Amino acid sequence: MKRTFVMIAAGLTVALAGCGTSQAAKSTPSSMTKTSPSSSSMSSTSPSSSMSSSGSTTQAVAEIQTNKTAQMVEAGNTATFVLTATTASGKPAKDLPVTFYIGPMVPLSGKGVSTWYTSGTSQAAKYIASYSKTTNSQGQATITLTAQPTKSMEMVGVKIGSFSTFNPTAMKGAGLLDAWWTTSATSPTAPIGDYVEVTPFAKVIKPGQKETLTITAMSPQGPISGAKVDIIPKTPSASSSMGGNSSMGGGMSSSGGITMTTNSQGQVSYTVTAPSTSMASLPVRIVVSNNMERVAGGMNADVVAQ
Repeated sequence: MKRTFVMIAAGLTVALAGCGTSQAAKSTPSSMTKTSPSSSSMSSTSPSSSMSSSGSTTQAVAEIQTNKTAQMVEAGNTATFVLTATTASGKPAKDLPVTFYIGPMVPLSGKGVSTWYTSGTSQAAKYIASYSKTTNSQGQATITLTAQPTKSMEMVGVKIGSFSTFNPTAMKGAGLLDAWWTTSATSPTAPIGDYVEVTPFAKVIKPGQKETLTITAMSPQGPISGAKVDIIPKTPSASSSMGGNSSMGGGMSSSGGITMTTNSQGQVSYTVTAPSTSMASLPVRIVVSNNMERVAGGMNADVVAQ
């Protein structure tokens, strides 16, 4: 059976368009809420304060992990992503405000996202079934995307505390998840249930420091070995990940890349170097494929120098 696998750089920002997650989100009373059509316009404000609901600034987010970074979803089903935020000491970043940014698009159309929607707005309610407004005691935030028809794709950026993988002012994403809706008869997408996990998805490290990204391609039957993984770092740019107002992702260009092949565990590892300038973001695009069939649409990982 032909399969396509698109992997996305772990921990680096990759400017891609999204793949889908087909699981239903777990909803907890303290952290999950239905989107509310209370706002009629998309947010365009800069990232909010890093302070938790208790006013503490000691829980600055240093890393965000995802259960799936890109996934193939059966048309008509919901897609769920679970993100886990931790501090520099590795402790859960709990009780921090969470905002999601949704970018719908048509996969393989050659056109990217034209409009982004912010969680909590009336426009976003069409795309978000439920989402966490704050991280729970484990530092987790969950978003469930509304079921979509085949040949639909959505990119997802996130802001947890002061750490944002998306710049709402410039409408640009650095670290992006993606969900791709398909059917077993649709080509050239990968089989339903295939997914990619990039570890870390987004991380803050010291300027010039190296970080190893692990990219894993999985299917419902297990690891996907022999998949081709294109890893394309982008030119570092000013980042709003820690609360700035500069145009993250604007004018980024490729700065070289490499093609790797997944091993028997469905994995490849790639080491990147953080920008030498503090507060700069390094996005990395990762595309996984097999026999010209794509597994994901537009994953991006984000490495931020601080």
